Amino acid sequence: MTNKDENNPSIERVDDIPVIYGLLERMGIQAIMDSGIKPHGNWLGLSPGWVITLWLTHILSEKNHLMEPVQQWVRRHLFTLTRLSGQPVRELDFTDDRLAICLRELSESDVWQEIEDQLGQRLIRVYDLKTDRLRLDATLGTVHHDPENGALFRVGKTKSGLYETQFKVMLASLDPLGLPLVVDVKPGNDADDPLYLPSYRRAKKMMLRDGILVVGDSKMSALLTRGTIAAGHDSYLAPLADKKDEPALLSQLLEAWLERKAEALRVFLPEDLPADDSTPDPNLAIARGFEVTRSRTVMVKGKEATWDERLLVIQSYSYMKSMLAGLRQRLDKAEAALLALTPPCQRGKKQIREEAKLLSAIEQVEKQYRVQGFFQYDPKEEVTERRVRAYKDKPAHVERQVRYQVTVSRNQPAIKTAEFEAGWRIYATNESTERLSLSQAVSAYRDQIIAENVFRRLHGKMLSITPLYVQREDHAQGLIHLLTLGARVLALGDYLGREALAKDGNELAGVYTGNPKRSTSRPTTERMLRAFDGINLVIFPPGSHHSTYLTDLMPVHERILALLGLRRSLFSCL
Repeated sequence: MTNKDENNPSIERVDDIPVIYGLLERMGIQAIMDSGIKPHGNWLGLSPGWVITLWLTHILSEKNHLMEPVQQWVRRHLFTLTRLSGQPVRELDFTDDRLAICLRELSESDVWQEIEDQLGQRLIRVYDLKTDRLRLDATLGTVHHDPENGALFRVGKTKSGLYETQFKVMLASLDPLGLPLVVDVKPGNDADDPLYLPSYRRAKKMMLRDGILVVGDSKMSALLTRGTIAAGHDSYLAPLADKKDEPALLSQLLEAWLERKAEALRVFLPEDLPADDSTPDPNLAIARGFEVTRSRTVMVKGKEATWDERLLVIQSYSYMKSMLAGLRQRLDKAEAALLALTPPCQRGKKQIREEAKLLSAIEQVEKQYRVQGFFQYDPKEEVTERRVRAYKDKPAHVERQVRYQVTVSRNQPAIKTAEFEAGWRIYATNESTERLSLSQAVSAYRDQIIAENVFRRLHGKMLSITPLYVQREDHAQGLIHLLTLGARVLALGDYLGREALAKDGNELAGVYTGNPKRSTSRPTTERMLRAFDGINLVIFPPGSHHSTYLTDLMPVHERILALLGLRRSLFSCL
């Protein structure tokens, strides 16, 4: 905290600010922003590019994207930010109004796409990033905004099956870096399938090459999406949504495979393969599979596209075990629920007296536990008659009462088929076997965790795209775009640190709190930034023997700066 007494030294917390600023500087964020955003003629002070650069520094350092605290933060770090940027930084450059104008500019599609194009091409060129693999995926953000007052925050179905007010973020990221190239913010009720092609086209334009392998989840497996990628001289890898589009395909492929009596290829993790090319231990296999080829045709922009597609039929052993355990659990619960529909005649036990109601109840249980076709039923009507004597003006009569009893048995052939198909999944690709073997395809798709790492950061403590406190949709869209720039900074830091360590064959120690001797070859940017906590700058009043004093950098700090390719003068200039 800065001391307000001008006769006494003041202190500014420096911490990781120079490191974050150095990464943003290397990415060229300020120049790219100023080339894309043209401020109003009445704009005074720092340019929008400088405002956004220093605001991003605040977001990543403070782990807070609220606009309100930015001006106060700038006031507390005025000397540090002025020295780093070389600009006449004023706290009034960071009022809520100024920040809101920046968000409105970032929300404009043409402005944002121009910024992304320049930034993506710069990162690929400057850091010589590999551009042979692209990963497409989407994430959801749940908000508490009124869905009736705009077009972005809309009610849609979440992954849990519930309906909530939300928005969608579609990302195209370089694989295996996990570095976003293209970001599209869409309404929460938009279907996922149509979101893939626009992101693919924009990313391909940025990457300036053919032969890209595009990896995605089952929502990317729409035939038109696959055909467009194939027609664009690129390749795709995605699990088929066969249960929805081709429900009998898996059974047909497995049946044909059994008839051929062909040996399945075992799949191993790279670290489990012997270094001498000898036969690996079969017990270490994580999956097995086989493949077939078929021809596909679809109309792409009015032209017929035809290509050969490989279907990789793969059974994951861990997935198989979890599916079998889940199936058995659902069968047991469903059987108990089915038997409970027709309890014995006892006090307090409700009886079903109409066959239609019994069949409807059975259908609900099957749907609840997803056991359609796994049980056989024998419903029986039970009728009891009781003679009732005449009473007053009511004549004697026979009272007839009906109840239904059902016998439940398991459909063993259907269950055995389901058990056999457990863990199997179909992946589609048009990549050649030479460039993508079955084992390589499994490894490529298992890297899906990389895309999830991007989402983890966006939803995590440092960036936190939810909750969103801004109410205007253009402000929200601009803020989400801004936060994805932060995700790029973190991904780039990961890449630089890990590439440098791999080149040296060393590991980095001193980034684990409470365990300084622990080292890693894959440090995250978050851990490296955290290592700079506690660096302070003392600013002496005019006329003192010294002007400033900075906490000494430790060897771990020097090492991190070297790994990230940042100059030491980021600190010494203070």
